[in-house]
Amino acid sequence: MALKRAAALALAVFLFAGVAEAKVTSIAIESVTVETPATFEGKDQDKVYSDACARQTLTDAQVLKWFRKAHEEPREGFSEKATETGCMFRGSAKAKDGKSYRWTLDVGGTGYIFRSDAQNDAILLLGPEVSSWR
Repeated sequence: MALKRAAALALAVFLFAGVAEAKVTSIAIESVTVETPATFEGKDQDKVYSDACARQTLTDAQVLKWFRKAHEEPREGFSEKATETGCMFRGSAKAKDGKSYRWTLDVGGTGYIFRSDAQNDAILLLGPEVSSWR
């Protein structure tokens, strides 16, 4: 009986760990294009950071690398884990199945892939801070 419990616990830990670190699996991203350079979209009281934001740069290859390092997160609890600075890049992504998507990436390491024009129809992503992996 103890062996069955240990096996069940090991399986549960394995499955939970897999969910917590799951990569972007909903969409097989083939390529990305940065269409809007870093733009500060944060709160008015944080506008002092807009010049620093404008100096941030990302290439298409760097954004693709970020998407490959990021992992999907469920909607529940996402806002508590997300780091949003207000410094955003925007662009488009092409999936291996030929579909096109819009994306946003905050330099704090929070990203979104929009499956439609509806804001609530997004894949929520967490990854490394942009400045820490370039």
